[in-house]
Amino acid sequence: MKLAPLRFVSALLFCSAVALGIAGCEKDVEVSLPSADAPKPADDKPLTDAELQAAVDEAIDTTANRVLDVDVNNAWQVVHGILAYGNDLQLTVDKKSRKTSALRWLFDGNAMNGWTLYPTEKGLGAELVPGSSAAQGHADQWIGYLSQCGVGLDDPIIITVKGEKQTHKFRELIEQAKWDIGTVRPHGTPNQELTWTLMAFAEYSSPDYLPLDGTWKNRLGEDWTFERMVDMEAEAGIVGAACGGAHRLYALAEVLKKYKATGKPLTGGWAKADKLVNDSIRAAREYQQPDGGFSTNKFQRSGSSADLDARIDSTGHVLEVLAYALPDEELKSPWFTRAVTFLTKTIDDSKALPVSCGGLYHGAHGLIIYRDRRFGKPTAAAE
Repeated sequence: MKLAPLRFVSALLFCSAVALGIAGCEKDVEVSLPSADAPKPADDKPLTDAELQAAVDEAIDTTANRVLDVDVNNAWQVVHGILAYGNDLQLTVDKKSRKTSALRWLFDGNAMNGWTLYPTEKGLGAELVPGSSAAQGHADQWIGYLSQCGVGLDDPIIITVKGEKQTHKFRELIEQAKWDIGTVRPHGTPNQELTWTLMAFAEYSSPDYLPLDGTWKNRLGEDWTFERMVDMEAEAGIVGAACGGAHRLYALAEVLKKYKATGKPLTGGWAKADKLVNDSIRAAREYQQPDGGFSTNKFQRSGSSADLDARIDSTGHVLEVLAYALPDEELKSPWFTRAVTFLTKTIDDSKALPVSCGGLYHGAHGLIIYRDRRFGKPTAAAE
């Protein structure tokens, strides 16, 4: 399965994913990539702010111009693209005769391989196929990613039930996740993986809906709180977690940012999560490669590769976490600027090559977060 080419190159981006062990962005089909030399130190001369911003914008635009097609690509791939580009991600439909918003295509009730929603006792559920790289492979993966790109709680979602259209709201997926929490344990796992659940709940938390200090009950009558979720995720750690722990760290960083804004002390699970995030940031910097890219072993040990695909995957995942979690002043640091520069250059170097969806779109999402925090959001939406 392939993505259509960039407008100005003939190569294709492969995105027919196959699961490799425990992963949240499983590596896609194996492709033959040209060898590259071992990582070399980045150029001594740093880019000016104007040059850096231009490089970041170009990498974001380059990745956006990879074309997805409803007859070729699946929901796992498309939702990753939506994570980065939201409603602006384009999808080719009707036998490539036209383009439309991929998000609107899904929410308007159109068919796509891997996208299966159904009515539930709390409103709306999404099919879970553990380990899948076509359908939702992790509990609440859809709501986790869709929560990050501006989807509103009351945005309508159309589904088809026995040939008839039903209109629901996005919040019904959140309500079902609240009801199911702690009970989704595929393959007999002892605890539910809460990474994407926490990501979504943190995004929509407010004093009026899912307050950080609130309590709710699941289908078993158990009491659940944000701190319970945070404690479980921090205790699980990053070893063996999806994509080297990148998504777990992102979710924890998001909810920690909201919690710290309340001014309450970091105790219990909150303190445990804060330590895990800070330790992982230090590890990412320690294992950063001489060329500025992050380790192919992400937060756990040093490592590199001659495979550009692997370098985009590792640097993209780590940079996404750090772009969100680092303090404002640290975004301007030489070490992080080198990582941003490396990712933009590697995306440019690979624009005529087949690469994997997961790392590419997570990297683009990280660059968008970085651009918005470092230089400000664009004054006008892209045409």
